[in-house]
Amino acid sequence: MASDQEEPAVLVRVLRLVETLVMLAATADEQVAWCRRHGWCEDELALDFDWANGLVPSVDEQAPGLLSPALHECLRQIDDLLGRMGGQANADKWTAVGLATDPDWAEIRNLARRALTEVTGLVRVPSPEVL
Repeated sequence: MASDQEEPAVLVRVLRLVETLVMLAATADEQVAWCRRHGWCEDELALDFDWANGLVPSVDEQAPGLLSPALHECLRQIDDLLGRMGGQANADKWTAVGLATDPDWAEIRNLARRALTEVTGLVRVPSPEVL
């Protein structure tokens, strides 16, 4: 379990992961609006996930067992799917129309919702103080 000094950093990392999962789980219209509001291109949804997913190893190190195997599996599947969607041949996936119509995006939304369900189930039981 993380020490009191590490706890805020762990929580911030988990919250950052949740933020990116919320955006990946959002409807295409919500994703497009988010991108426009923040001056992002659609592919930055994947870049944001990649960055947040990169925080997971430090969460695992500082708070072993906090993130469930099911959450890890969802994150792996999202990462794999986003990775396969790269390249010029898939450029149409990274448009407002692609977000709304591409079946890969429907699967990413489904996986992100499953991941969020896992996150909402996080329970931390404090370890007893050593006397």
